[in-house]
Amino acid sequence: MQSKSLLIAIAAFAVTTTGAQAYGGAILERANISDDQRSALEQAHELRKGGEIEAARDVLVEAGIDEEVLHELRQAARETRSEIKLAVEAGDYDLFRELIVDTSLADIITSEADFALFKEAQELRQSGDYEDARVIFDELGIDKSKYGHQLLKRHIAHQLTDEQKEALLVAKQANDREAVKAILEEAGIERR
Repeated sequence: MQSKSLLIAIAAFAVTTTGAQAYGGAILERANISDDQRSALEQAHELRKGGEIEAARDVLVEAGIDEEVLHELRQAARETRSEIKLAVEAGDYDLFRELIVDTSLADIITSEADFALFKEAQELRQSGDYEDARVIFDELGIDKSKYGHQLLKRHIAHQLTDEQKEALLVAKQANDREAVKAILEEAGIERR
């Protein structure tokens, strides 16, 4: 039987801003997501937007999107983010563009000039100059809260089971505050 946390996370997954496209075609392919599962992701996204959380979750579960599939998606996303980071560090615009196809970044970083600004912002952030990096991210139209932030705070992480951590990561990736709240409440963690 699946836990409440996992079911919440599965429903939260459907809330991503663009449904299946939030992960990009390359990530979905890397995670071996079938066409039926892609369709289910998009259908669940629409249901969730309409407030039908349980129906969204049921569509995903029926399509075989379970804890293992969510793990594969997260792993594929991690690998792709790592490759994107290396492409940025190397200044390889062409590789960067290949890696971000079908993601929200593809609509934001559309030229070598945008890429140069993005690279500069990343370097500023890595050197600790968060304010100047934020200015550039804002100029590019990037909500930095979606990119590169730590998904779990250390003081919370040690209070969660592995399954709750996984569910929380999915909910945070989906930017679903209600799911995050429910997972933390289930774990007995009060939010300020």
